[in-house]
Amino acid sequence: MLNDIACGLALEYTSCEIEGAGGSNRRSGANEEALRYFEILDDAQTELYPGCKDFSKLSFIVELLHLKALNQWSDTSFDMLLQLLHQVLPSGAKLAESYYQARKLTKNLGFTYETLDACPYNCMLFRNENAHLDTCIVCQTSRWKEYGVGYNRQSSLQVLSIVAKVWQQSK
Repeated sequence: MLNDIACGLALEYTSCEIEGAGGSNRRSGANEEALRYFEILDDAQTELYPGCKDFSKLSFIVELLHLKALNQWSDTSFDMLLQLLHQVLPSGAKLAESYYQARKLTKNLGFTYETLDACPYNCMLFRNENAHLDTCIVCQTSRWKEYGVGYNRQSSLQVLSIVAKVWQQSK
């Protein structure tokens, strides 16, 4: 059914040969949007590994990215999880190698985001016409993290090294 819908999507579409998931797909004449749709369709129909009926290549990556977002995993921890899954899953598994590849796979779904700065007291977001401001228009708090008067990174490192030496001597 999805294949029937896909053939009718692109106005500039002249031929529609679909041989099924994982097969070779010849889609001559399709516009760029239709080609992106077909990539998503292929990933949604491709088994995660031979014989897997519960997850497709796309659905498994979407589930993993959802867990990453809910649990605030770092990109590095996600890469490590993917490496472990490659070792655990049967050979021939169609799993992304890294977070970058996983994001690339889901990019066409529109799972994108824009990082926005917010007032430390959540009064406002620094976006649109307020993107250029340095202080909150509600509470006048600085948008940027401020260090104390006379803050010097070099002196802070010296203090840390002194504290480390005192701690080692107390052992």
